[in-house]
Amino acid sequence: MKICPKSVPKGIVFILLAIFSFSLNGFAQDDFLPFGDTAVVSGQPSQDGLSGEFETFEETSDGNLAKTCDGESGSCTEKQNENLFWILGIIGFTVLAGFFVRFRTVRNLRGIFLVVSLVVLGFYRGACPCPISGLQNVVLAGLGVEVPLVSLIWFLALLPVTYFFGRVYCGWICHLGALQEFIYLPSKIKILQTEKAQKRLRAVRIFFLAVLILQLIITRTNIFKHYDPFKAAFNLMSSNLLSWILLGLLLVSSVFIYRPFCKTVCPVGLILGWVNKLPGASVLGNNGECSGCKTCEMQCKIRAITRDDKFSQLDNQECIACGECVANCHKNAIGFFRNDKKRHHDQIVCKRLDI
Repeated sequence: MKICPKSVPKGIVFILLAIFSFSLNGFAQDDFLPFGDTAVVSGQPSQDGLSGEFETFEETSDGNLAKTCDGESGSCTEKQNENLFWILGIIGFTVLAGFFVRFRTVRNLRGIFLVVSLVVLGFYRGACPCPISGLQNVVLAGLGVEVPLVSLIWFLALLPVTYFFGRVYCGWICHLGALQEFIYLPSKIKILQTEKAQKRLRAVRIFFLAVLILQLIITRTNIFKHYDPFKAAFNLMSSNLLSWILLGLLLVSSVFIYRPFCKTVCPVGLILGWVNKLPGASVLGNNGECSGCKTCEMQCKIRAITRDDKFSQLDNQECIACGECVANCHKNAIGFFRNDKKRHHDQIVCKRLDI
């Protein structure tokens, strides 16, 4: 069974490049403001990522914010359309990456995707929009808090995209992951590499997700935005000391650990990993041709493939669909399948030949 065709029809490549060019022309529009930072309090701009994404507010006598713009007129509609454009554009590129990772001739464009994401979504857009804020808005909306409906699309749209293409957003598009990846320096120091370590790191992420949801239930507001180390990194400014401390920890740990935030904190990556476990979801698997060479394990920096005891274990909850294991498998033994254990091996990749 041949997993990766040697070439892609030229017509498809030209169409994809045309879409890419058109999107870049749209990204070149002027007067962009960070996603979620366009509220107005007492007539002045406010850094509010929750309630002011497409609306304006004024402070009332009781200290609450009263909405003065419902998004139906003038600048409110323009801001709503502008942010919707960015969301749909990012989702579109995520789908594009989902196709690219499946073809050998364009799989090596992942580095370009990450650089563009780092520059455009990171430094140009100031780390906004961010799916973590979208996730928080989904929770807040469920609690009855008024949030812009368009902001919910950002996180919710990633769920079906992940189901059909895998976690390509994490591996190809995410500017938060790109920053960590470019800082990482592979070394002989091997920490957090085993299967048990990956399960413990996932437990840590579940803990942080529970804390985040509990905080949202209690405070009914987005507190994380005030201490977000990525905003400090991409905007080179922050209003508090804690965000700088967190940024320092992020940068130092990223040198020695591959994507430490993704592996220990990120709630979006955790939930998208759960999507991979659904029946019919796009996952990686072994088609039975594996020779046991351990190449896939050595190429997997995110440690979705680990070797303990007699077998290499592939955990699709951790896989970010970077495509490195597929690209470097000389037997074409690893490829994308629909999640059906009757047709492929989701967990066991290959048996060790040296024991």
